[in-house]
Amino acid sequence: MASDSSASFTSGPAHLRRRRSPDGVSRRRTLDGFTEAVARTHGVGLVDVDAFTTLVVQTRNTVYRITILTPHARDVLVQGGAFFPERTRACLAGSSFGGSCLKLGWVGVGLHLEFHAGDQWVITSQVRTIEVETSATRRPS
Repeated sequence: MASDSSASFTSGPAHLRRRRSPDGVSRRRTLDGFTEAVARTHGVGLVDVDAFTTLVVQTRNTVYRITILTPHARDVLVQGGAFFPERTRACLAGSSFGGSCLKLGWVGVGLHLEFHAGDQWVITSQVRTIEVETSATRRPS
C-alpha cells in the first residue's frame, strides 16, 4: 500500500462472536480458532505498508498514532494513552484476542495491540478503527 493512499477499517459485532470448542475452551483461544478468526478480521500488516506510514488506531479507550519505522522489524514510534503520552520508540509485536496467540506485525480490528517499549509490555484495549494517514493529512513532526 503506497504511503499516499487512504484506508479505514471498522468492525461490526458479527466477527466478535464467540464459539466454544467441545472441551469448553473459547474457539478463539485455540490455534485453529485464532487463525480462523484473524483471517476474517480487517486489519493492516506492517509489512504491507511503506516505512514512515502513520496509522491512526482508535481503541475502546484511546487513539494511538503509530508511525512505522522498520516494517519487518516491527519498529515503530507510538503516541497515545497513559503509557505513550509522547512519541516513544517501541516494537509493535502484533495483535491478539487477549490470549497467548499473537499475529505478529498485524493491527487488527477487534483485537488488542501489544507493544514492547524499554522493559515494559503494553496491551491496549480492543481496536475499533484503523486509518492509514495520507501524506496530505499528515501533520509535521
